[in-house]
Amino acid sequence: MFCPKCGQQNLENNFRCTRCGFVLHDPAQPQYVVTDDNTLGGLIPYKNVQALLAYYLGVFSLIPCIGIPLGIAALVLGIKGLKYAKLHPEAKGKAHAWAGIILGTLCAVAYTLLTLIVASVSFMFG
Repeated sequence: MFCPKCGQQNLENNFRCTRCGFVLHDPAQPQYVVTDDNTLGGLIPYKNVQALLAYYLGVFSLIPCIGIPLGIAALVLGIKGLKYAKLHPEAKGKAHAWAGIILGTLCAVAYTLLTLIVASVSFMFG
């Protein structure tokens, strides 16, 4: 086989020309097949980090002492996760974002009201 670039004679099985390095043959096709991974990709939106964090923060906002800041963070990240999922539909994560928004908001509001009620009662009865 002769190189089309420099004219050097090469063996038939050479991938590149021995003189100039020109590619003589197309590379072999890969022996593996890339498929869509539906095992965890559909359940855990690892491509939408904001939605995933919103979900976990929403769950952890159920803890009484830290529920207010975690609930607010879940709300903010849930909104960002929804926007990201809208721009990148392949990332998924809308359900996780909504769970973070709803649970985070409910916990933050409930613990804020509970704190205000306890503070007002302790102020009234000293």
